[in-house]
Amino acid sequence: MTQQQVFELVVALEKDLADFYQKIGQIERLKSFADIFSYMTDHSHNHALQIERAAASIDLPELNIAPIETLHRRIKESLQEQILREDDNDKIMAQLARAEEIIGTLYQSIASHYRKRAATYSQIAEQFDQLYEEELAHRDYINDRGQG
Repeated sequence: MTQQQVFELVVALEKDLADFYQKIGQIERLKSFADIFSYMTDHSHNHALQIERAAASIDLPELNIAPIETLHRRIKESLQEQILREDDNDKIMAQLARAEEIIGTLYQSIASHYRKRAATYSQIAEQFDQLYEEELAHRDYINDRGQG
């Protein structure tokens, strides 16, 4: 399931929950709890909007591997040609060392990509943690208001 699909699922669940609260608020024997159901309907709709906004604001960076493959191919081909033409072993070793440095820089850029992705996932987790806290507050609201 993609990140977008997760957000879409949660939005659908919140909207469904809002509809549920609205429907049970119309049951005659539960009319005394109408304010609770109205409150919960509004909050479920608000959660759906909050999640939709979060989904729209989150940009998950994709890793484009084409430049990586191109760079790898160029390094290998160029290095092979240079080694075959070079008679000085010190220069060959320097060229090999430089190629390793370039590959290391490439790996560093991949690591950076995943750090950005991790930061984005942390933001998503924070959004769901906030929703968790709000749901517990809703539980407490229902428990406090429903007694009596």
